[in-house]
Amino acid sequence: MVTTVKAAATVAAVTPVAATPATSATTNLVSGKIAIFTLTHPRLCPADVMKFNGPGPELINGRLAMLGILAAARNETQTGFTVVQQVQHASVLDVAVLLVTVYASLVPLLKGARHEAFGIFSPRAEITNGRAAMLGFAVLLALEYKAGVPFF
Repeated sequence: MVTTVKAAATVAAVTPVAATPATSATTNLVSGKIAIFTLTHPRLCPADVMKFNGPGPELINGRLAMLGILAAARNETQTGFTVVQQVQHASVLDVAVLLVTVYASLVPLLKGARHEAFGIFSPRAEITNGRAAMLGFAVLLALEYKAGVPFF
């Protein structure tokens, strides 16, 4: 029989559990027994995370849109370029920031981490703000395309 250890600062409880694919085995240093730490959410494969109704696309695109709105506003006030012109002249640093954001968003999703509230930052607020940013970014592109001048 394998036991699972639920730990906070110290070992709080030990309950018997059968090993499953969603658990990982480690050796308990005190007793030498194998302990199974169960994950709250099983690990997901990239196809499950990035499918149409998966958790990845809306979260990642929302985060990128929030960054895009801020970067577009900053660069338009500094250079006077439209968003399309900014994309054509993007630096390596700009692309690196986007790639790091995608990577930092994907890793917790692939490991099965729960998306929990942190103070005033809640998953609901992040999704709502991401949706607003995606809509705002699309409107910004349409306005600049129609007018031919930077919006900011």
